[in-house]
Amino acid sequence: MDAFSRSDLDLLTQQQDQPCVSLYLPTHPVRTRNQEDPIRLKNLLARAEQELVEGATRAPQAREILRPGRELVETEDFWLYQDRGLALFLRPDWWTRYRLPIEFDERVVVSDRFHVTPLLPMLTGQGRFFVLALSEKHARLLSCTRTGAAEVTVPGLPQGVAEALPYDEPQQVRGHHVGGRVGAKVRTILHRQGIGAEVEKERLERYVRAVHDAVRPVLRGRHEPLVLAGVDYIRAAYRQVADYPELLRDGVAGNPDRVADSELRDRAWELVSPVLTRQQDEAAAGYRAALGTGLASNDPEEVAGAAEAGRVAVLFLSEEATADERLQPAAVQTLRTGGTVYAPADAGVPDGTGVAAVFRY
Repeated sequence: MDAFSRSDLDLLTQQQDQPCVSLYLPTHPVRTRNQEDPIRLKNLLARAEQELVEGATRAPQAREILRPGRELVETEDFWLYQDRGLALFLRPDWWTRYRLPIEFDERVVVSDRFHVTPLLPMLTGQGRFFVLALSEKHARLLSCTRTGAAEVTVPGLPQGVAEALPYDEPQQVRGHHVGGRVGAKVRTILHRQGIGAEVEKERLERYVRAVHDAVRPVLRGRHEPLVLAGVDYIRAAYRQVADYPELLRDGVAGNPDRVADSELRDRAWELVSPVLTRQQDEAAAGYRAALGTGLASNDPEEVAGAAEAGRVAVLFLSEEATADERLQPAAVQTLRTGGTVYAPADAGVPDGTGVAAVFRY
């Protein structure tokens, strides 16, 4: 999985050079099933070229815009490491791509801006959660949905106590001379005196703090629930240093080192599902309560204007509404101003319309 943050969203929405080409397709993490993925992309690129030419882009320029995508089609190693979906963005002299745990529908959009609505679930927390699997030897952060799990690349994430504290010596056994007899040693088992336990506790605290310091930038500004997976004392140690507000009280017990990502996801989902459902239900109830007070609306024009002014606290969009050119900027601006977006809303828009918003004022 590639990281996708609000800074990535800002980068995509601030692109000015036209035309902008957005391609989405489902992909397969399992190598034996992904043979068709490059063929899918090749076909989408052909459709994009046709739309570019029909939109008055000269054929040589259209081919040059799409050239990085066609090079990806031929890059065998790239297709060995896929997630559930691929998003590709191209404009003159610039392009980028994201492998993400979202099973996108195939889509080609050629416009004066990139089409980013399918990416919004990566930032809204809707149906998404994180699992931090932690042991004394390994650490990994998973980005999960109900049906998918992908390891997140976390710069500087230490793989165990030894890597986090490379210059420390585990001080569980120490020898020293006693009684004036040269060469006589007494082996003192420190944990019998309570000293070794304190040393190891201090090392563990430094390790989990190093993990937290690495994970913190990845989670900054996010609102998805975080589930800890690990033995009891490691989870307790991490909680002592963690400041992520969405860290769940309960966790997945046991050493996660030999547990598959999919199993960790399933066990964490049992903890996360009630939280996600409650959050969306509470947001919908807040919308219904605000109707008629001037603090809620289902009018697309009013919602778009309120979002531009930074007034939208919660925004619901239906699947159909996500294609509305007025509402994509509204969703992006709501996220930028710290609001919550459900797009597309899993449980539907509260009053059955395409859009619903709660205003701050």
